[in-house]
Amino acid sequence: MDKWEVARTLDEIANYVELSEPNRFKALAFEKAARAISALDRAPADLIASGDLQKMPGIGKTTAGVIEELMRTGRSRYLDELRKQYPAGIFELLRVPRLGLKKIGILHDKLGIGSLDELEAACRAGQLRTLRGFGEKTEQMILRGIAFARKRESQFLLPVGIEIGEAIREQLASIDEIENAEISGSVRRRLEVIRNVNIAVATRNPRRVEKLLTKIVADLESVDANTFRGRAQNGIAVYFHLTKPQEFGSTLLRTTGSEEFVAALGNIKPAKAEEDVFERAELAYVPPERRETADDLRRKRKRALVRLEDLRGTFHVHTTFSDGRNTVLEMLTAARGRGFEYVGLSDHSKSAFYAGGLSEDGLREQQAEIARQESSVAPMRVFRGTEADILADGGIDYDDKTLKTFDFVIASIHSRFGMSKDEMTERILRALDNPQVTFLGHLTGRLLLAREGYTMDFDRVFERAGQRGVMIEINGNPRRLDIDWRLVGHALDRGVRFSIHPDAHSIHEYNSLISGTWAARKAGLSPREIFNTRPVEEVAEYLSSRDRASPAPKNRRRPPRGG
Repeated sequence: MDKWEVARTLDEIANYVELSEPNRFKALAFEKAARAISALDRAPADLIASGDLQKMPGIGKTTAGVIEELMRTGRSRYLDELRKQYPAGIFELLRVPRLGLKKIGILHDKLGIGSLDELEAACRAGQLRTLRGFGEKTEQMILRGIAFARKRESQFLLPVGIEIGEAIREQLASIDEIENAEISGSVRRRLEVIRNVNIAVATRNPRRVEKLLTKIVADLESVDANTFRGRAQNGIAVYFHLTKPQEFGSTLLRTTGSEEFVAALGNIKPAKAEEDVFERAELAYVPPERRETADDLRRKRKRALVRLEDLRGTFHVHTTFSDGRNTVLEMLTAARGRGFEYVGLSDHSKSAFYAGGLSEDGLREQQAEIARQESSVAPMRVFRGTEADILADGGIDYDDKTLKTFDFVIASIHSRFGMSKDEMTERILRALDNPQVTFLGHLTGRLLLAREGYTMDFDRVFERAGQRGVMIEINGNPRRLDIDWRLVGHALDRGVRFSIHPDAHSIHEYNSLISGTWAARKAGLSPREIFNTRPVEEVAEYLSSRDRASPAPKNRRRPPRGG
């Protein structure tokens, strides 16, 4: 087992424990161990051999025992026993929005529900309303959630596709008959939600490779003479596109897609490298993220898309003062270790009681701690901020006097998602009018595959944000990726600027800047349109001198589409 398989097993145990145990602390121990294992830069086997496993933060005696058994035998007897207690499909119920493990446990314990079909039947029979904590409104909400879940059946978040694809590529690399292999399809295009994984494989011996693929995936079957489909451990479909080495580039291009993009290219002649196809057609190379449509084929030059290494710092970082899992010093040290010139800490505001939001007294304690620690990470600059709730009436959570003490303010919605389109629009417009607001956080509040975002009049919101100089964050959390890349062009046309944020609640979640950058690239954004590509001096000057009641300096707008 590699560390990813161990982490997945620990997460599965955590889910079962939360179903069956009244005390969540036991489940939390397995969750922490899963995160700790995922973050390792050493193999679990090496830690066991050196006796260092239990020295790792987040791993205790019980979880270490499970990890050691997994590495020794490839299975966990504890997990086997937990699985026997519940039907195999019970975790598909987690796809229903607002239905957590505790409620799922109650539904199984009281009504024997273990699948979406059984849950739907119980709702329609009015059985849920007989349970304590469930009522008619909850029943109707769950029915709507079941419809949402069915629409998203067999869909996965992008990181799942990347993880599976890269793990398979590593196995393919050990096969002598394979000369090259690259992930293609929607994963390579960095689509935020995917249905399958595609891999282009260069080989001179396809029949031999076909036989070896049965050891990598389950249920391998032929789709056509050169394409095979199998199933990875998590059930995701994997397509292998076998091709001759001299045709690898054209196969990679064709299987990356999209259908619209490939059709617009016309007849794709065999080529060893993708770039050869574009060069022969006298077209500028189009990065994979920009291949959802054929728009960029009309461009005369390749887009200069933002890259991760262009980011000089970031904002939207939480600590243990609210709902973060690492201290101020740990978050700052990790940021400095990534080479950042600056970082902006922004714990939750007081109305976010569910996330440990800071009262004014708590805020003073946090600011004092930042003051104590910032010299230890010099010369990196530390900006003081908040993620302040946008209240139901559009007000910002903290009075103006308090808001003026921050270097920046991220205004976000965390409540009352069910407002009508007009009500939500007015709520956000009022928040944008507050002169202390610097960024608008996770624009629609969506959670991919779990919760649809609230709706609003996007044109009015973008127009007001452009007028007020409020930047919209690209929230890199892979479950959010909000603002949706499809909306960015409309905002950009109205003078809106963007900033890529990780929404980090731990030192490892700075990695969300990677997926945030992918989203920005899909939207066609260059470094000049991203605020946190700017050097620290320019960022500090802007935050300290900006007249928040007037528009920000105008961006150079995106050239006309196809320009």
